[in-house]
Amino acid sequence: MIPSLRPQWGILAAIEVVAFLARFIGLGAYHGLIYDEYYYVTAADVLLHRKPPVLVPHLVYGIDPNLLSAPPFAKEVIAASIWLFGNHPWAWRLPGAFLGSLVPLVIYLFAMALFDNRWTAGIAAALSAVDGLMVSTSRVALLDSIAFPFVVFNLYWLWTIWARIRQDASVSRVTLWGFGISLGLGFSAKWIGAQTILMAWIVLAWSWRHVQRSPRRLLIALSVTIIPLVTYFLTYAYAFPSGFHQTWLPRNVFEAWGKLQWLILKNMWTLRFYHPWTANAWTWMLLPRPTAYLWITQAHATIRLLAFSNPLVIWLGLLGLMMLVVQDIRQHRTRPVTIFFVVWLFVFYGTWLLTPRSKFNYYFLSMMPMLIMALASGLMALWQLRTRFARAGSLLIIGALGISTAYLFPLWVGLAMPTGFYHRIIWSPTWNAKPKPVSHVPVPTSVSSFAAFGRWSTSVSVPSTWTAFEAGATHDTAWTWSKSEPLATGYVLHLNGAVVDQPAVVGHDAYAGSNGGAVVAWNLQTGKRLWSDVVPNMVMTTPLVTKSRVIVGLGNNAFREFSSRQGWIRGSGTNGVMALSRATGKELWFTPTHGEDMPTPVIQDGVVYEVTGGGRLIALNANNGHLMWSLFLGGFDSMSSPVIVGHILYVATNVYMKSYPATRSTVWAINVATRHIGWAKNIPVASGLSDCSPIVVKGILYIAGVPRIVNVTGGRTWLDNRLFALNARSGRILWSTITGGGYLGLDQEEEGIPFVHGGLVFIGNPAAKTLRAYNAVTGRLVWARSLPASLTANPVASGPYLWIGLHNGVVMEMQASSGTIVRSQQLGLGPIGPAAPIIFPRGFLMATLSGNIGMVPFAFGQ
Repeated sequence: MIPSLRPQWGILAAIEVVAFLARFIGLGAYHGLIYDEYYYVTAADVLLHRKPPVLVPHLVYGIDPNLLSAPPFAKEVIAASIWLFGNHPWAWRLPGAFLGSLVPLVIYLFAMALFDNRWTAGIAAALSAVDGLMVSTSRVALLDSIAFPFVVFNLYWLWTIWARIRQDASVSRVTLWGFGISLGLGFSAKWIGAQTILMAWIVLAWSWRHVQRSPRRLLIALSVTIIPLVTYFLTYAYAFPSGFHQTWLPRNVFEAWGKLQWLILKNMWTLRFYHPWTANAWTWMLLPRPTAYLWITQAHATIRLLAFSNPLVIWLGLLGLMMLVVQDIRQHRTRPVTIFFVVWLFVFYGTWLLTPRSKFNYYFLSMMPMLIMALASGLMALWQLRTRFARAGSLLIIGALGISTAYLFPLWVGLAMPTGFYHRIIWSPTWNAKPKPVSHVPVPTSVSSFAAFGRWSTSVSVPSTWTAFEAGATHDTAWTWSKSEPLATGYVLHLNGAVVDQPAVVGHDAYAGSNGGAVVAWNLQTGKRLWSDVVPNMVMTTPLVTKSRVIVGLGNNAFREFSSRQGWIRGSGTNGVMALSRATGKELWFTPTHGEDMPTPVIQDGVVYEVTGGGRLIALNANNGHLMWSLFLGGFDSMSSPVIVGHILYVATNVYMKSYPATRSTVWAINVATRHIGWAKNIPVASGLSDCSPIVVKGILYIAGVPRIVNVTGGRTWLDNRLFALNARSGRILWSTITGGGYLGLDQEEEGIPFVHGGLVFIGNPAAKTLRAYNAVTGRLVWARSLPASLTANPVASGPYLWIGLHNGVVMEMQASSGTIVRSQQLGLGPIGPAAPIIFPRGFLMATLSGNIGMVPFAFGQ
């Protein structure tokens, strides 16, 4: 029997309005893909035979690309919404928001059926309308946003069927058929629907004698077994004609489906991985790490969509459940509602405790309706004691729930918050991303010496601060070292993950970051580690070092979302700029950004300037990380580290409105004093410009890009490279020249980094495997040298000699004037990427993509 809505229809209507507003306002404001929409919206596009917004390996149009991770129904619902309303963010989030807004109505009916008290039902519905976990998940196109409403509705349906069976009342065939189909749809949206089926088995088994007496006992059994299974099977009907189109599945539909279910179970049950927002199931009730669906930093505000429920609701809900249990124990009886809630707890929480796979806090979503209804019943029980103390306590609890909900609500709906308020509302440091663990601590090992030619001639002292990529606009990192001070050589530090950029050397210490999320500091006089820390994403930047801080950028090269305004935005996971204590390595501040921070920032006059994967130049206070101002450029910056000359910042960005070629590639000159763009020059290249860090010498800016890409088979492409020289004041192209072409594997650095020394500009070509020298003023080719492997990093010079590091791990010493190779040695440290060597009179630091940083001793001689 469905409880009447009439007694509270006005209040319930108001609750539903709040529920709709909380889930729909600004639903399409978050452009592009959020969190796991990356997988599910992509799958919906593929099901509709549309080109997906991201790269899908082994793409077969019309076949769900997530076959091994989840059943298809929720993705089919998203696809239907896109087909009906268009491929817009609000359209693919519409099903979850609509179904989620109906959950408070179902919970009202549920609570009325359980407690037969309209105030208990009204409180439960009101709390559900604004519950943080329900609201935030409804606003994102996830499997859970569609599966969860089915779970709630099916549990309510289960209670009504169970109640009639316990009363030996008849249950209609239509009800049982509908219940079985609905169970199957919930199961086929996400496997949390299987928990509902398990709970149905348990509660029906509890009343097995009543089930046996029912004339429809066979249909009752079928409704929780065969009917859901057949419904689940039929949601795969789109793949029936060709046996799922997968070579690793049998061609027979039934065999393919059966094997696929086993593979899903096998893969998902034990799936373990690092993710910055994972949280063990036993911690969910304490809320140490909510899941961040969205994190955007604006000029004076922060948007964060965080999936967690009000802690007071969880804790008071548990207390309400305990009250039900204690009351049954004291009265020596077992009420059906207590049985139902306890089974709910063990099924929906206990199964997650048993599962060894990595988990997230939002998996707790299916527990919240039970805790909310238990809290509502506890409040009413307290109120019905009719004492002044009890009623005052009830009002106090209601007030605390209201205030805490209003306080946390901006985090649940992605409301833009002033930066100061944002830092106050994140009251627990564990609410931020989880650092990635380091598999082993850096320890010194040995490396053989390098026999250098000639004499040491550089007299520039080691810097006292490191404020830019390769220490400044010239990329020259050769330093002298006092003969009276020790310099430890012959050792290697091992880091977890590739070391992409140079370490920073300041005074007697050095600092480096890695793709494994490690930041380390060590002493150059002893070679001993000073400290190490882990951060929640890759560190591809050279650490910037001031008197008391070490500043790094976090990010990776994955494409996170697409915007019709600026194309692809780069950088998934936790992106931002972080400051660590130079003395201890402990985090001092972190400023999140929309898009990666792979380019090394630059510091001037106490301000950190960075260009992000979201195409925005940001200016941060170096002392506290507060955003001072920002400027939208568009597109994204991959690894083009900005340089500052005077007050002019130079950087390069790309815009990709589709796959290759780039829609636009631009070099920018921005006056950071006036915050205005001095000039912006579009460069005729197809790729790579935003990977190249520009160099500015004597009023000329040098940068390289890829004007032509030809796709070929075998996982390789043909690339041409071109070097450009621009007037640094006007942006006018002074000259440009093709530096050669060649085959290059996918996902490798496409061009070298320029370097100027002795009137020549040097540039490596990774595809052609050459190093070339041009007249820095005219662009005339002076010499070209073929190399045994790719060269990405720029050379470093001392007097008449250059040092270069190749991708095969070989370091070469060359004559700068002619390109003659005078020394060549395999270091055994692994492949060398964009990190140029740092040269000292008695040794040089070489960082590699194998995670090794070696201090290689020099042995000079003719």
